[in-house]
Amino acid sequence: MTNTGDFRRYSYSSDTVYAVQAFNVQRSSAAPAYDPTPKRGRDLKVRENSGKKSRSQLIKEQRLGFRHLVRICVVSVLSLAMIFSILYNYTKKNELTHAISALQTELSTAESENTRLNSKLDSMVSMSMIDQYAVEELGMTKIKSSQIRYIDVAEYKEERIAAAQLLLQEND
Repeated sequence: MTNTGDFRRYSYSSDTVYAVQAFNVQRSSAAPAYDPTPKRGRDLKVRENSGKKSRSQLIKEQRLGFRHLVRICVVSVLSLAMIFSILYNYTKKNELTHAISALQTELSTAESENTRLNSKLDSMVSMSMIDQYAVEELGMTKIKSSQIRYIDVAEYKEERIAAAQLLLQEND
């Protein structure tokens, strides 16, 4: 809710005063008179051109002015060249930064793919997966205890040694 008396806080009288002073006829629109006294510490001197310059002096001043112009142009060109080289280096740095970030993204993708493939390989090499593949794909069955045969290695060694001695005797 607003109070209807709030507009009294704002005064527009100062704007009216400025508007009335703009039409003040006592002020003059003419430029102020020249006052040769120095103001606030500035030491200005007015010098009159006392004489004409000779042709050689004019040529000398022209050459000096041309040298200043050349210096200004050279400094400007060098400044622009430095600015453009800085901008070029920033753009190259920006491009290389983007290339590095793209390669890092590609590397992280390849590393995650490698991890995924390694875990898949580990799961495929597990004993349960080998048993499942042997039973389902190859049609094998699990071994029963009645199918297990034990071999006496000592007898096997004796038989092999005897066979080797017989072969040596036959060759002699």
